Amino acid sequence: MARSRRKKPIRRGIEPLGAVLGRDSVLNGLVDTPRTPVSPRDWEMAVGSRIAARTRPDRLERGILFVVVGSAAWSQELSLLAQPIVASLRRVGVKVSELRFRVGKLEAPARPSRRPKKHAPPEAPLPEIVVRTLAVVEDEGLRDAIMRAAKRSLGWGRG
Repeated sequence: MARSRRKKPIRRGIEPLGAVLGRDSVLNGLVDTPRTPVSPRDWEMAVGSRIAARTRPDRLERGILFVVVGSAAWSQELSLLAQPIVASLRRVGVKVSELRFRVGKLEAPARPSRRPKKHAPPEAPLPEIVVRTLAVVEDEGLRDAIMRAAKRSLGWGRG
């Protein structure tokens, strides 16, 4: 009598939740998960932050990575950089041999928050030598403007 053999569970490692839910036919229609052939982290490591913010890897078919770009100008520019990008993608483990670019709609890159407004420093008293030197300026408006600028300049370290 032959022993029944139990199948060992297949270990797949860590999988994205979207991939696990996508295999379930009941949940497949309910969950709208974007499927990208390259993780956002790997994409940014391969192409850099500036390019990653303005592009999106769309699909990978037979070693050809299709990339959505925001404009024809970006498509042209990136086509000139295709070989270095392919080499970078291979270094992060993406099996790609070629890139193809197409213009499409992208989400606008997140704008950095605005820096707080800088205020002018307080006015500092002018040294006597500066006052005497400015006294020779004949135009009163020009002399006052130079004095105000000099007072603010000297006030930077005091504010």
